[in-house]
Amino acid sequence: MPKITRKLGDKEIQVSDIDFNKLHTFIVKKVSTELASLVEDCYYPKVSILYKDLLAITHSDEKTLRAYSKKKYGNPKWRLLHDPQTTLLILIVQEFIKQKDMAAALSAFHLFSLRNYSNLLHKYIRHCNPELFRSALQSLSHNHLFVTKQTIPSSIMYLSNTLFKKYQRALVEDDAGMMLKLIMEIRHRFEQSILSFAKKYYAIHKSQQQIKSEDEKDYDVGYETKLKQFIGSVTKDITIYKNVDKKAVDGARKIIKFNRKYSEQYAKTLTNPKYTSDINSALYLLMKDIKDFSKVPTTSFLDHVKKLMSVKVSKQPLYFKKVISKIHDQVIEDLELVDWFNKLSIQSKSISRNFIAYYLAVYVQNHIS
Repeated sequence: MPKITRKLGDKEIQVSDIDFNKLHTFIVKKVSTELASLVEDCYYPKVSILYKDLLAITHSDEKTLRAYSKKKYGNPKWRLLHDPQTTLLILIVQEFIKQKDMAAALSAFHLFSLRNYSNLLHKYIRHCNPELFRSALQSLSHNHLFVTKQTIPSSIMYLSNTLFKKYQRALVEDDAGMMLKLIMEIRHRFEQSILSFAKKYYAIHKSQQQIKSEDEKDYDVGYETKLKQFIGSVTKDITIYKNVDKKAVDGARKIIKFNRKYSEQYAKTLTNPKYTSDINSALYLLMKDIKDFSKVPTTSFLDHVKKLMSVKVSKQPLYFKKVISKIHDQVIEDLELVDWFNKLSIQSKSISRNFIAYYLAVYVQNHIS
């Protein structure tokens, strides 16, 4: 099994060892699941559980990780710098970069970002109220990261991708000074967004201005839990297990009269794990007002899709049509169809976007039937 070693002074020390295939599968799946789960209000990523699993998979121990970081960085009393979880995640990122497995390297870096997000959310909002959380999201300024990037998981991935690119060379060169800057900057960048969000959260709590619709007054916790479990299952089926529902492709295509070739290409493209977060968000926004699963297989559910896709403008920072448009634009880019799409008429562009919405809707119908 490959060893993780680092040279410190004149000594070469072993820090961990890795089964790369096993670790790749574990990290990519777990990170996708955690990002998808962030569509839930007040969700704290389960990074502590994942960390224990990583210690076992890499045959690492905290004592060795702390000893390594203290020799590398100095400042033995600086707890943030010598956190063994941070040290292990950076080592894993570096090793995957060496293996030229950038998908796993980036997923491991996303886990590092999730860890910072989770820690800071616990720090600033210890006992989270879902209604207040939702109200705070809806009340953020237009230039807040959670608004500009539309969702919390998208915001996390944006910051993570940005910092990964910024520090990739330093990670390759194992530059201790730059690693220190990375640890501090990722903490600082996430703290800026979460602290301002927490201030909004507590301001709403203090003024008792929780935003609460009539539907929310009849909020059914049991149904909400069941719904999110169902949505998680469908999302994993598409993006993790890479299932293409051919019946859903044909069903959606016939509803809106869309090209068969492009329908099949769109559906296949959606099986990429990077769509996990957005598909999860879209499905939740599609189904959150459907209080009875028995309505999903009916034509009224498809009428519901039509209504959501006909929305012109919404005051909500996140709504179904907006997420579908984001998914569609990414699909077009991945398929290198941007020039083709730009030449379409307004009506044809709408049909192209609507295919994504109806495909997911019919997929859900087939999943229940």
